[in-house]
Amino acid sequence: MSKLMTAREAIDLIQDGDFIGSSGFQQITVAEELMEALEHRFDETGTPVNLTVIHTAGQGGGPGMGISHYGKEGMIKRYICGHFGGNRGLIELANQDKVEVYNLPQGVICHLYRAAAAGKGGELTKVGLHTFVDPRLEGGKITPRTTEDLVKLVEIDGEEYLFYKAPKVNIALIRGTTADESGNISMEQECGVIEALDLAMAVKANGGRVFVQVKNYITSASMRGRDVVIPGNLVDAVVVTSDVSKYHKMTPATIYDPAMAGYAKVSTTAAVPAPLNERKVIARRAAMELRHNVTVNLGIGIPEIIGNVAGEEGVSSEMLLTIESGFIGGMPVGGRSFGSAVNHWVMLPETTQFDFYNRGGLHMAFLGFAEIGPKGDVNSSKFGGTLAGCGGFIDISQFTPHMIFCGTMTAGGLEIAIEDGKLKIVKEGARKKFLKTIEQITFSSEYARAHNQRVHVVTERCVFELSQDGFMLSEVAEGVDIQKDILDQMEFQPIIPAKVKTMDAAIFNSGLMGLKQMMEK
Repeated sequence: MSKLMTAREAIDLIQDGDFIGSSGFQQITVAEELMEALEHRFDETGTPVNLTVIHTAGQGGGPGMGISHYGKEGMIKRYICGHFGGNRGLIELANQDKVEVYNLPQGVICHLYRAAAAGKGGELTKVGLHTFVDPRLEGGKITPRTTEDLVKLVEIDGEEYLFYKAPKVNIALIRGTTADESGNISMEQECGVIEALDLAMAVKANGGRVFVQVKNYITSASMRGRDVVIPGNLVDAVVVTSDVSKYHKMTPATIYDPAMAGYAKVSTTAAVPAPLNERKVIARRAAMELRHNVTVNLGIGIPEIIGNVAGEEGVSSEMLLTIESGFIGGMPVGGRSFGSAVNHWVMLPETTQFDFYNRGGLHMAFLGFAEIGPKGDVNSSKFGGTLAGCGGFIDISQFTPHMIFCGTMTAGGLEIAIEDGKLKIVKEGARKKFLKTIEQITFSSEYARAHNQRVHVVTERCVFELSQDGFMLSEVAEGVDIQKDILDQMEFQPIIPAKVKTMDAAIFNSGLMGLKQMMEK
């Protein structure tokens, strides 16, 4: 029996109350045409309703894309995600308390698919302890109407763990590259396999249906077994996209790039160095923490620039870059192609990558921050009415020996000038980020101290460290007044040692900073 269907034919099989899981990372492997078809069906018929939706990474990449298709009142009853991905529709419904919302660590959701696929009750892990997903704090619940406990605190042999309940997902919306008449799916022109197989297996274990969007349809004689990612016995419907450029882009910025798919090598040396602004100053100081032969993760935003700085300084080969989407090696592609990489060594499933992270496979990680609390707790998930979500932040930060958090001291209109190797604050940002009370704890200073993690917070004007005594100011840029430019911009008093170091003047010079020579010392 043919498994070929149109997008609407497949979507018409979804019933009220179904539990839908969708694969993808930004737009990587996101079944955009299927998701849009679900929106159109709801607009036309008012069904399906009371759906539960789950996904790991943010899915979309622009207005009206990805998870944004689900932002309709009445369509969704419960929403479980790792990252919100700028999804305005569901974020607005969450802020209006019109939907149950859970934010759980991205890697945990990946592992929950695997647990469901194996018929297990859930995932037992230390990921999330002492953060907002710990039931002693919020249990990952985002809206007032969200009351069911999906996370439990348990103790085994005197050690604390969190137990996350396995989801009963019964519909999967997945994207691959090619299908044959048996429904075997390959992903040769995607820039990641993400969590597609784990999701498909979880849905079939729950007796559900798996719908896969592809752009090529071939005979089984042409499909090589070694290329198959999802076997046909797990696939119920194959939908050949009607428009590759609209529905099947590799990333929001790229229809197809053989280098991102791993078929070509490209130069990663920047033709023009990035301008010396506050973002590059932070990236430069953060890069000074690099050591020889380290395996690292670079988060989105300012941390992405660290890769560019390393390239400019000729030390890219000293660090092995990884991305939570599954890449090890090569160079991440930032911006609207975040989650992809070129010249990579390997493209692992996302779930396997989080296995690596959870066992401390990284030496250091560079992540952004939105708020810092008096003890050194970090919030990057919910702030000022913005629901960002933790994404892979908790999975990465809890088990990495050296964490470097990167961000500006204030936000909203900050302007700086660099003159003669000195930093000048021309205009202060309107919003303080170092607060007496932060909205959520995405990184726990208590957990970090208990596990002897090294922690730096790098801003454009100063550096803080997490010591056993507390949150300490350790470095200040030349030209910065500690009282006016630092303490007056904080709602709490950090520890100030008798002698505060001056940030290396090379950071503020327009030429190369000599990072290679610094690493040799």
